Amino acid sequence: MKYSPDWVLNLACSVITKRYVLENVPIESFTNIFSKALEPMYEDLTGSKLREGVEKEMRFLATLDVDDYIEIVNAHIFYTVTYEKPGKKRNINGFFSSALKPKATETSIATNSKSFKAFVFQLRSEPKLKPESSWDLSHVKDMDSLIAIFNSPVLVFDAL
Repeated sequence: MKYSPDWVLNLACSVITKRYVLENVPIESFTNIFSKALEPMYEDLTGSKLREGVEKEMRFLATLDVDDYIEIVNAHIFYTVTYEKPGKKRNINGFFSSALKPKATETSIATNSKSFKAFVFQLRSEPKLKPESSWDLSHVKDMDSLIAIFNSPVLVFDAL
C-alpha cells in the first residue's frame, strides 16, 4: 500500500480543523472532498481517518484555556510544512527524493495526535514558531498538488 508520510496526515488534519472552524461547513464535507483527492496518492487517507484526526485535534484544543485556537492551528500548519524536526528545515523536493513520496508504513492517528499535542506545548515555550501574519500555505513551493486539494471549495452538500 501507499501510505501518507506522517507530516502529510498532520497537515491535512490541521488544514481541515482550520477550515472547519472558519467556514462553518460540516467536518464530513472536508473529509469527503479531501479523502477523494488524497486517496489516489495515499491509500490510508480515508474520510474516517481524517475525521478521527481532526476530532482529536479539536478535543485537545478545547481543553486549553486559550482564545487563539486558529493561531495555534495555523502555527502547526506552518511548522509542519517548514520543519522536519526542531531546527531542521523540510526539503519537499530534493534531487533524489520527495517528502511527498508515499511510505511503506502507516501513520496512526495516535501518533498524529501525540505530534500535535507536543507541538502545542512546544509553541507555548517558543512563540517564535508562529508564522508571520502574512504567511499563507498557498505560497509554499513544491506542494502544488496538496495546496490545490487543501484550497478546493467545499460545500455543505459534500457531507452527503
